[in-house]
Parts: sequence; structure tokens; C-alpha cells
Amino acid sequence: MSRSTGSRTIAVVAVLVAALALLTTPAQASARTAPAKPVTGSIVLTFGPSYAQQMFKAGVFIYGSSDVSVRMSDSTALSVIVPLNGASTSTPTTLIQVDSEAGGVDFFNGPGEATAGIAGLAIRRTGTTGMINGRVIGPYSAEAGQFDETLPVFSLSSVRTTRSTTGWKMTAKMTLTDRGATALNTLLKTTFFREGTPVGSFNADVKAG
Repeated sequence: MSRSTGSRTIAVVAVLVAALALLTTPAQASARTAPAKPVTGSIVLTFGPSYAQQMFKAGVFIYGSSDVSVRMSDSTALSVIVPLNGASTSTPTTLIQVDSEAGGVDFFNGPGEATAGIAGLAIRRTGTTGMINGRVIGPYSAEAGQFDETLPVFSLSSVRTTRSTTGWKMTAKMTLTDRGATALNTLLKTTFFREGTPVGSFNADVKAG
């Protein structure tokens, strides 16, 4: 093959490669930069009246941090309201994941002067059961260092989901897990939290943009 023929062949191949690049690059770039749909709404962890009263008698109180709020209803049930925002993600009927920077809930043991925080909630549903994972954080100590672990804190049962024109809702009953109870007791210097204890209910109202 002559040098001129070889040059023409290389030039043709180069043009074809460039054309293919022009055809595929925009689609790939679009896929990479496609913004996630915004998610709004809230998730609510409700500690029933009897459980909330038992907590208070044990000297354990709950406070909201950052944009998380804590409210007491007329029935003395204690609700922790975590807003979902654009930084949160959700998959209809199976997963709700709260941005770890959105704040969390703080537990305080008055007599023991100890604290524990739960943030970065991730709620996963499997059939009629589920789990609430959270990043459990304790105060720093020279002996034990910094307690900072992500673990299942609450178990969900009787999980139900319903769709709406704007998104979907999820409701469930909520109990303490073994690891959740152990972590809270250790950090709060108490024996109040126990595995399997019915603590209340979970409710999510998710609106996809």
C-alpha cells in the first residue's frame, strides 16, 4: 500500500471516530449531568405516650438538632419530625435516605449527664417489615475515644405504603433493635432501653418533584 493510500485510510478512520464521538458524547454527558428530582416532605418518629412517660421518669429526654424538631402532642406522644429536602433521596416504597448533614435527634440523660445523637437516617422496607439505620454518635472520651457507628436502631413491622398523585406515604410500627438499645444504654449510662420494646410508630410523607 502506497504512502498516499495509507494517509487517506487514516484520515477516513479519524473522521469516523470523530463523528461517533459527536454522536455519543452529548448523550453520555446528559446522563452524567441529569439532575436528581427534588424530594420534599417529612418523616416522623413518634414515641407513644406511655413510652415517652417512661423515658422521662428514667431521666432521658429528646431534643431536635439543626432543622429537626421535637413536639409533644395533646396525647403526650413525643414526635421527632425530620424534613426531607433537595439533598435527601428516596426510592418509592422501598427506601428513604436523609442527608447526613440535615441534622438529627439528641438524647440526654439528666441524672447521668450523658448524651447520644442519631443522624443520617435511612429507612428501608422489605415487604411488611423494615429497618431504620442511623449514625449513632457519642461524646468523645480519653478512655474510649469517639463513638461513631452506623447501625440499625429501630425495627419496623406492619409496614404499609400508599401512592398519591404527588408521591407516596409509608407507615409502620417501631421497636428498638438489640444494637440500638445497647448503643443508647452505653452512651447514656442507663439500662432503660431494651430490645424489642414497642416505642411507637413511623410515618413518612414523601413528595417527588
